[in-house]
Amino acid sequence: MTETQFPKYEIMLILRPDLGEEKTNSILEEVRDLISKADGKVVHEDIWGVRDLAYKIKKQSQGFYAVISFTADPAKVKTFEHHLNIHQEVIRYLVQKNPKNYEMVTLAKYEEIAKEEELKVQQEAKEKAEKAESSRPAPRRYEKPVKKEKPAEKEVKEEKTKAEKVEEKEEKVEKPKAKKQASNLEDVDAKLKSIIDDPDIKL
Repeated sequence: MTETQFPKYEIMLILRPDLGEEKTNSILEEVRDLISKADGKVVHEDIWGVRDLAYKIKKQSQGFYAVISFTADPAKVKTFEHHLNIHQEVIRYLVQKNPKNYEMVTLAKYEEIAKEEELKVQQEAKEKAEKAESSRPAPRRYEKPVKKEKPAEKEVKEEKTKAEKVEEKEEKVEKPKAKKQASNLEDVDAKLKSIIDDPDIKL
């Protein structure tokens, strides 16, 4: 099997986050040398940098991520896996064989796709809300329901109204009479008082 016929692999490395730039680059160079010794060739590198871990690994809550795509002799890949297993500065690593037509997708591309998906979901939610709002019927103004009266109740009410009208008429007639009687009494009182007060009349 020639170099061009070797399968594609991808390795994800998680290194200690506190190594510094020089030490980190040194470890990445070691990995490139291991690939070369496996008759391989680096195709692409995607350096993610320091990122949060999903859970603590070797007392670390963060790690320096790097993804390297390469071709290599399958028989020699296991040799550098052993080297990474005993490396003190490597928190985790994963080597996987890729399908024949596989193309590496960078973190930046994944983030771009995720952002586009998020915007799409937000747009769909907005359109759905607008559609629901436009299809909603206009609120009806509250109108007090008209109580339907039963025939018997209606008749009783009409009778009451008639009786009230009669009482009003009687009151109107009685009020002038009462006023007249009051004025007559006042006249009588005034006359009696004038008679009593008259010095010429002796009682």
